[in-house]
Amino acid sequence: MQILKKQFSIKSYPLSLAHMIPLTLLTTVIAVLLIVYTFLYFQGSAFIDEVSQSILSARRIAIEEAIHDYIDVPIQSNAIIVHAIGREEGDTIEVRHLVSDIANTLNNVFINKQYLSTIEFGSVNGDLVQVAHDKAHSDNDYLSLKDAQTQHQLTVYNHLSVNASVDKTIDNVDVLQSAWFKPVAHSQNAGWTTPFQNDEHRQEIAVAYSSPAFNRQGKFVGVVASEMHLEELNQQLEKLKPFPGSVLLIVNEQQQLIASSLPTLAHGMLKKEGQSALTLQKLDSLDNPVIVAANEAIKQAQQPGLQAMTVQGKDYYVDAFPVRDRESLLQWQGVIISPAKTITHTVVKYSMMTMAVQFLVLITGLLVVFWVLKRVAKPLQDIVRKSDQLATHRWTPPDNKRHFPEIVSLETTFMALSYKLAESFESQRRKIEEDESTGLFTRAGLLQQDALYSRRNLLGLVSISNMNTIINSLGAEYGNTFINEFIRRLQTLLPTDTLLARDKDDKIIIVFPGMNQQKDYQRYRDILSSLFISEELEHYPSDKKYVYTGNVGMVFSEITAQNVTQVLQEAWITLKQAQKQGNGVVTLFSSEMRDHELFNIRLHEHLSDAIHRQEFHLVLQPIIDQGDEEHCREGECLIRWHSEVLGDVPPDRFIPLAEETGLIIPLGKWIIEEACRELAAMIARGAPKDFVIYINVSAIQILQQDFAWHLMDSIRRNGLSNANVCIEITERVLANNVERIGKMLSYLRRHGISVSLDDFGANFSSLSYLHTLPFDSIKIDQQFISDYLDDEKATSVINSLIVLARGFKVPLIAEGIEDEGVKQQLQKLGCQKAQGYYFHHPAAFSSFRCETGAFYYQNESPADDEKEGEPA
Repeated sequence: MQILKKQFSIKSYPLSLAHMIPLTLLTTVIAVLLIVYTFLYFQGSAFIDEVSQSILSARRIAIEEAIHDYIDVPIQSNAIIVHAIGREEGDTIEVRHLVSDIANTLNNVFINKQYLSTIEFGSVNGDLVQVAHDKAHSDNDYLSLKDAQTQHQLTVYNHLSVNASVDKTIDNVDVLQSAWFKPVAHSQNAGWTTPFQNDEHRQEIAVAYSSPAFNRQGKFVGVVASEMHLEELNQQLEKLKPFPGSVLLIVNEQQQLIASSLPTLAHGMLKKEGQSALTLQKLDSLDNPVIVAANEAIKQAQQPGLQAMTVQGKDYYVDAFPVRDRESLLQWQGVIISPAKTITHTVVKYSMMTMAVQFLVLITGLLVVFWVLKRVAKPLQDIVRKSDQLATHRWTPPDNKRHFPEIVSLETTFMALSYKLAESFESQRRKIEEDESTGLFTRAGLLQQDALYSRRNLLGLVSISNMNTIINSLGAEYGNTFINEFIRRLQTLLPTDTLLARDKDDKIIIVFPGMNQQKDYQRYRDILSSLFISEELEHYPSDKKYVYTGNVGMVFSEITAQNVTQVLQEAWITLKQAQKQGNGVVTLFSSEMRDHELFNIRLHEHLSDAIHRQEFHLVLQPIIDQGDEEHCREGECLIRWHSEVLGDVPPDRFIPLAEETGLIIPLGKWIIEEACRELAAMIARGAPKDFVIYINVSAIQILQQDFAWHLMDSIRRNGLSNANVCIEITERVLANNVERIGKMLSYLRRHGISVSLDDFGANFSSLSYLHTLPFDSIKIDQQFISDYLDDEKATSVINSLIVLARGFKVPLIAEGIEDEGVKQQLQKLGCQKAQGYYFHHPAAFSSFRCETGAFYYQNESPADDEKEGEPA
């Protein structure tokens, strides 16, 4: 060790560490104090002003976002109830039918939005339904009804049921003249009310967002309103104000006060004796000189932003920000007034406190460091002198003097470490290179074996696909027995000098001996494939009969230290391909597999930007009613991708990749929005108003919390009705979470959106879902249609599905019709609807002729080269 030290020439500082540390700390403390003092002396005022403005600006942004979230809630709640009313057929609405929808919206959809106090609907015939939070008991809600059954009296129930006890009844309540009903009924446009005092049975000041409601035929049937009580808004502003001395105001376009963080300012809004309306106070008429001056400062400001002002010798900061809803119907303004002195004192106080604490900590730290270093330096120097003994296992204990516990612990640790170092290194090597459960090499251990690079050219990667299920179901101990039995079978079947290594819990690397040829691969392939076949393997003596499922990827390549990593990567790629082909498949690597994997990587890179580059477009394939082929009122929406780099990419390539990577969420939203837009444009050109478009959706989309809201919002924004849309789901969707998906489908169908089971019969596990899922039609998987005339089994399956559809009283849609013969046969059997190239190829929405409420599909342009049945 000493000889090695002499070989190195390392320069050292003239001072020891014991002297350098305290000297450096002391110098740093003095320099920091001088810099801070100089800065505050020359730039202190400007610094404090800038910090104050930055703090106010940051808090103003937070306040603005909170208020915007606050006012968006009534718009969202109205949209839900308007959608519900849009399903009704009659000219007048039975208000009692809306109780559950309104209660669900208030208590479930907006469960954490207590400031949304009331949701109500007034019918054109003067009936009223109202669900509101009980202000006295926040955990209770009450129902108010006025209709023929209440003898047109406003009846207030103490709970959300007409069977609950009646709190009170009120005569002469004219809904048609109410502040939230009359203006919207006249204009039939949504809008915000001015603040009003509810005189019916809740003497409270409120502001409401009102929306016109139309029945299914588009006839105006009443007004939906969501109220926010200004008392809650005042309390919210009190919580949001940036500093204790600040004032937060909301005013309308006429600079009249709507809400305030000062409760005293809101008292003047209440109706006085003999008044017929609320009194909205203007800011310049208030008795508060600071607010009056702030109003004048905002008016005179040359540009928006933070303004400074002085009132009665005191400095203030004033900031204003717009208060808008998403429809820009609300034109309010927020005003923040903060005393400059409060902010400045706060900044200075905390700055001085911080500096004082830092100074005390530094001085104390210096003293402690001096004291500790004096008592630590010598033991450390002793440890340095003895460090050579660490590798020789002869670490000697220190003298009998007292030492700090850390020094004692350090000495003891080095002493134990010197004796256990070699054992630790060996144990670590075994953990890295040997699998404890099976006794096999790990991947790292395998790479260290010289035998791996001794004339071997065939490697296999085995995946036991049911391994993780076994471990999760029966425990790790059973899992160890399970995989050890598999390894024992491998060792029995394979040559004795075969190298085995465990790579992860469910994967085993096999390196076959010698330079193998194609016939050797075929022999090993049959052996490995037999391990995954569920049969009685009597020639494997064992107390238990284990069944294994899995796949193997194999690679032909002479293994060297330079290419072993690449060979393992190729085995992994091959294994992925084998897993797609089913249980027990053994596949040999080919360059096409690597190219396929690289293409998937490129595909993912381009797929991420394809929406922004507008490379996707939608096409439509008509769905024909075989009982009335002349009139077409349905069609399936399919997606196509033309990449500037990759060219035309079929959906069966990019849709699975989008689902794997999560890109299906933004892509699916785009499909829904674009499909609604295209359908609305086609109806505007003359297509039937009840035309139904079928949109394919994935399980990932359906399980998103905002799926239903986004779907119905897209329908509403394009002027469509929910009945214009049918979503198609496949069995693969059902297998993900059938209970949650079933609830979502029921919710959509209650709102008028229909559901179709797509590719039905491709895997007969679909039958297990039929009795639990709501649906409106069934689509036969096109693989049965293509084999219909030549395959008796396919014919039997289709006959059974037709009987099944009749039993459920839903139409059956046959996909992939390409000739007259199949069409006629299916029509005779009772298949009501069909689609396919026989009728029309998928084509752009704009290519179809639409006029006077009719959709024409017969005059088709020459067939394109699209492949029938590509998924959308």
